[in-house]
Amino acid sequence: MMKFGDYLRARREDKGWTQPEAAAKADIEQSYLSKLETGKSFPSQDVFERLAAAYGFDAETLAQSVDADSLKALREIGQVRAAVISLQSRSVRLARSWLAAGVASVFLGGASLGLFSLAEDDEYTVYHYTSPGVIAPGEDMNVYAILDRTLRSDLGEDRPDEAAARALQVEMMERADPQVRVTRDMHANGYLERVEGGQRFFRPVDSELVITPSPLRWFLAPAIMFLLGALGCFFVSFRWK
Repeated sequence: MMKFGDYLRARREDKGWTQPEAAAKADIEQSYLSKLETGKSFPSQDVFERLAAAYGFDAETLAQSVDADSLKALREIGQVRAAVISLQSRSVRLARSWLAAGVASVFLGGASLGLFSLAEDDEYTVYHYTSPGVIAPGEDMNVYAILDRTLRSDLGEDRPDEAAARALQVEMMERADPQVRVTRDMHANGYLERVEGGQRFFRPVDSELVITPSPLRWFLAPAIMFLLGALGCFFVSFRWK
C-alpha cells in the first residue's frame, strides 16, 4: 500500500508527464499538484474528479492501492467513501464465507472422527485341518498313519512285519491325496467328511488369530483433512478482516 501522493506521482510517471503537464491536464496549479504528491495537502471533491479524469483512475482502484491513512484523509470525497464501504462489505462477505466453510469443515471432521472412534476390528480364530486321503468303506480311520511311521530294517533281509508295513506304506503313498481345510469351526478331535469313494478324516493341525480392520478406520484420513482445512479457513477468514 502506498500513500495518496505516491500514488499520484506513480500514475503521472507511468504516463510520462512532467508536473507542469499533469497540472495542466487536470486544470490545477503545479504548486498544488506538488503539495498533493508530497502529502502536504489532499484534494477537494472537485479536484479529485479532475485528477481522476486526467489520470484515468477510479475511486475503487484508488481505494485498493493506497493506505488506510490516505483513505481516512480522503473520506470527505463521496466516490472514495462509497468505494471504501463497498470494499469493506465485500471483505466482510468473503471473511464470512471462509468462516462458514471452516465451521462446515469442523462438523465434517468431527463426524468423521466420531465414526473412526466407533471402529472395532473383527477378531476371530480360524482352524486348519488336513486329510491325507480318502478312507475306503470298512477301513480303519488311521489307515494313513503308516505314512508317518519310520520303518527300519536289519542289514540283512527285512523282517516279515517290516516288509508288510513297507508294502502298506508304499500302497498308501500311491493313494495319498492330501487336502487342507480352513474354517472358523473348531473340532478338537477332527471331523469326517463324506466324499466319493468313501470318506475323509480331517484332523486339526494349527490355528491362527485373524484380525480384519474395521472399514470405519478409513474415516481417520478425512477427519484430519477436514480439521486441518477448518484451521486454514479460519486463518484466512481472520486475516481477511
